[in-house]
Amino acid sequence: MQIDGSLICIVLFILMLLTVALGNRLRKKLWSVEEGDPKGGVNALLAALFGLWGFMLAFGFNQSGARFESVRSMIVDEGNILRNTIIRADFFPDSVRNAYRAELQKYLEERITYYEADADEAKFKENREEISKTAKALWERTVELSKRPDLIGPANNMATSLTNLFDIGIKREALLSAGIPMPIVLMLFGLALAISLIGGFTTPTIKRKEWMLVFAFAFLASTILYITIDLARPMEGLIKPDAGHQTIVNLRKLF
Repeated sequence: MQIDGSLICIVLFILMLLTVALGNRLRKKLWSVEEGDPKGGVNALLAALFGLWGFMLAFGFNQSGARFESVRSMIVDEGNILRNTIIRADFFPDSVRNAYRAELQKYLEERITYYEADADEAKFKENREEISKTAKALWERTVELSKRPDLIGPANNMATSLTNLFDIGIKREALLSAGIPMPIVLMLFGLALAISLIGGFTTPTIKRKEWMLVFAFAFLASTILYITIDLARPMEGLIKPDAGHQTIVNLRKLF
C-alpha cells in the first residue's frame, strides 16, 4: 500500500523545522564560543549533501515526468484502440452489432469509472472486477462468432482489436502501480533532514530572519518532493492526465 504523498511532505516539512532547531541546540551544547564558526570540512559536507539531494531530486523528478507522459500517451492510445473496436462492430449483422455495442458501451463506462474512482479503494476494486467480466464476455462472443464461416473475417479483426485493447490495459495498470521506488523517497527524505540538521548546527544563532529562510527552504523542498511523488502517481494525486482521459470520455458520442 502506497503512503499518501501529501502526508509524506507534510511530515517532512515539520521534521525539517524541528531538525534545524535540534541542530542549533546541539551546537550551543557542543560548540564553544571560542571555537568560532565551523569551516572547511563541515561546510564542504553541507555543500556535498545539497548537491547530492539536488541530484537525487532531479533524477526522481525526471523519472516521474516521463512516467506521467507515458501514462497520458497510453490513455490516448487506449482510446484510439477502443474507438477502432467500436467501429469494427459495424461489420457484423445488426443483431450481433447491437450486442457488441451494448457490451462495448458497458466496457467504456467501466473504463471511465476506472479513472475516476481511484480515490475509493473499494469502488476501484469492484470496478476492476466488472471490467474483467465485460472483457471476458466480449472475448467469448468473438470466439463463438469466429466459428461461423460467414463471420470469420470480422471476428478475426475484432479479436485483434480486443487483444490490443486488453494488452494496453495491462500495461497501463502496471505503469500506474509503479510510482517512485520507496528507497528513493526515503533517501530524499533522509538527505533533507541531514541538510537541516547540519544547517542548524552551523548557524550560530537562528533569529526571526533566519527562521523565515528556514521556513521557505523547508516549504519549497517539501513542495518539490510532493510534485515529484504526485507526477509518479497520475491517477491518485492533484496532477492528472485529464487531456488523455478526455479522449476516453469523448467516445460516448459514438453511442
